[in-house]
Amino acid sequence: MEGQGVHRPVWRRFKERFLERAVAHVHAGGHAVVVRDAGQVEVLLGVDASGSVTALGLWALLAIGQRRWARVEAGAARGLASAVVGARQVGSVLDWCDRDGVHEGATREILLDCLACAACCRDGRVVLDDEDLARFEAAGRAELGGSVFVRRAGGKAVLRLASDGRCKHLEEERRCAIYAIRPGNCRAFLMGSEACLAAREETLGLRDGAPLEG
Repeated sequence: MEGQGVHRPVWRRFKERFLERAVAHVHAGGHAVVVRDAGQVEVLLGVDASGSVTALGLWALLAIGQRRWARVEAGAARGLASAVVGARQVGSVLDWCDRDGVHEGATREILLDCLACAACCRDGRVVLDDEDLARFEAAGRAELGGSVFVRRAGGKAVLRLASDGRCKHLEEERRCAIYAIRPGNCRAFLMGSEACLAAREETLGLRDGAPLEG
């Protein structure tokens, strides 16, 4: 199988009294879910050299609808990124921990082949901005911003899907017909992120690269 190897963080769940273990796991490259004694659930994520949450960490936050995070200023987790998990999303992060329970270590390498997958090109909602429309026009493809390929939803331009749920630009061999001028949101989609893994599971029945049981 051809593809690209992606090292992704492994999720682990820790009770508050094992906070130091959670911190060590994050420093080793993993992601941690900490269940506080009072019942609050938070995630601890690593940061990059600039002090920002790593790209895969940021995509994990976006996957649970969380856009806010803070640097821990004191204690064992000082310097790491922390975010409180909303009640409706606790099940999601605990499911990630269950999924990763079979993996040893703080990180895991997975082999992903976009041309054998294209799960992110199905049943999605890709919003276009002015830069995308300008890119289409500059390439002599202004029709890509027309009603055949774009619909309006909530005042925004959104790529239309075919009747089977795939993007209208996805060809039979899972290649993007407009790859060179694809929308910014498609360019930003991160391989190996929780959004990527969720799309693979929902569309292809693959759970982190392995067939789902049952």
